[in-house]
Amino acid sequence: MKESPSEKHPPSRLPPFVLVTGNAGKIRETRRIVGRELDNEPLDLPEIQSLDLVEVLEAKAREAFKRLGRAVVVEETGLFLDALNGFPGPLVKWMLESVGPEGIARTCQGLGNMNAQARCALAYFDGERLLNAEGETRGKLVLEPKGRHGFGWDPIFVPEESELTYAQLSAEEKDQIGHRGRAWRSFCSLLGAG
Repeated sequence: MKESPSEKHPPSRLPPFVLVTGNAGKIRETRRIVGRELDNEPLDLPEIQSLDLVEVLEAKAREAFKRLGRAVVVEETGLFLDALNGFPGPLVKWMLESVGPEGIARTCQGLGNMNAQARCALAYFDGERLLNAEGETRGKLVLEPKGRHGFGWDPIFVPEESELTYAQLSAEEKDQIGHRGRAWRSFCSLLGAG
């Protein structure tokens, strides 16, 4: 029998923190993965323009702590396209707003390479400790969006461990093989909850 995320990472052992995001999909997945309710704040943080996921993340974590005055966790997610040498990475939000998931897939098809890497990085900052954790999942894009679950580019991303898009997977399946689930499991272990 598989362990549930809450069995792997007892919520009581995680230190208190505020998850800084306004993205309902990220909040829902994170609560499910860590197995507890989370305080969250939808701060509008400045985002430095960099293709380095951790550099963007750490700047956001420091700013979030400065504004809230308590321990925070900030997430940065990126879609790194092989056809574009890793672009858009953490800038995927703007590419999605500009051309949508189908436009991203068509761009890759036009360049002859549908391979991609989904990455999630987390930073915990309490004013003294800055801790990072990452998770990644390799996969490929499909031209026709499939599935009704998830959000963002989930309907066009097929992880290597599956023949289904993220949006076709059950929540539990996505949590097990997805970049966010991997990042949070690593984060929980880092903070001594695993």
